[in-house]
Amino acid sequence: MLLDFRIKLQNFIRKNKNKIFIAIVVLTVIIGVNIFLGKKRESAPPTTSYKPHTPIISGKEVKSKNTKESIESKISEYMNYCKEKNYEAAYNCLTDDCKECKFKNSIENFKKYIDYIFDKNKIYSIQNYSNKDNVYIYQVIISEDIMATGKNNDKSDEYYDEKIVITKDGNDYRLSVAGFISKKAMLNVSEDEYMKINVEEKITYYDKIIYKLKIRNKTSYDIVLERDNEEDCIGISLSGDVREQVIEQYTNTEKYIDSGQTKTIELTFSKYFDESKKPETIIFNKVRILEKYTGVDSLWEEELKHAIKKYSTKISVE
Repeated sequence: MLLDFRIKLQNFIRKNKNKIFIAIVVLTVIIGVNIFLGKKRESAPPTTSYKPHTPIISGKEVKSKNTKESIESKISEYMNYCKEKNYEAAYNCLTDDCKECKFKNSIENFKKYIDYIFDKNKIYSIQNYSNKDNVYIYQVIISEDIMATGKNNDKSDEYYDEKIVITKDGNDYRLSVAGFISKKAMLNVSEDEYMKINVEEKITYYDKIIYKLKIRNKTSYDIVLERDNEEDCIGISLSGDVREQVIEQYTNTEKYIDSGQTKTIELTFSKYFDESKKPETIIFNKVRILEKYTGVDSLWEEELKHAIKKYSTKISVE
């Protein structure tokens, strides 16, 4: 019996050796892939509903060991102040521009920001994230300290991704938080017979840019640039790639200038700091010069019929 089985087995292997070889190879590959994915899952960071942009670290890293240690020490100092709710000490670590642009020069606004992030026991990790034009950006991952709380629930693996920008201030370092990078005054001007547009300021965050514009209505008519919830009205050209402005949820986006009036408006556009694309022009696609603008939806079509002028224009932001 045993001899017959061996003979049959040998004959089977001889007849099907090619199929058996292929099956072994496929099985080996499947096992290898499962092992690799298993290890990858183990090493993956905690999941979160936030989906960050993931750039390739650009430019040169901080090579000086002393400089790197000083920077990371400063970030750790700031983070520890935040954890301890030492608001004033943490606030004083920030640049003046960050205090103004992000927190409106209000320590009370800063407190709300810190309380939102450090709502429980937290731990953090620091990583050199991106470097462009000598601007060093560090990524700080803030997550729940399970060892301290002793709790593990469905929110334990959520984390907050903080971008911190480092600026040298004499012999010390200052921080910009919440992705704020810089504020820059601008003097770009565009003028036609209907309005004069001044681009006065550019505020750069890691994932967006904000332009402050002062627009003067030179006519005795009303100028409508964008009605609330209207699309394709304002965009920006980034190296030829046109992107619409970012509209914050539940925000009134209406932009109009009464006859003879001057208004300051802010326009926000998506752009990552370490992108290669450069801002070129802000584009106003739907400039409407109207005899009268009421803002009433039921009257809009009639008001548009009597428009003095409808056109598009743009202004350089290079």
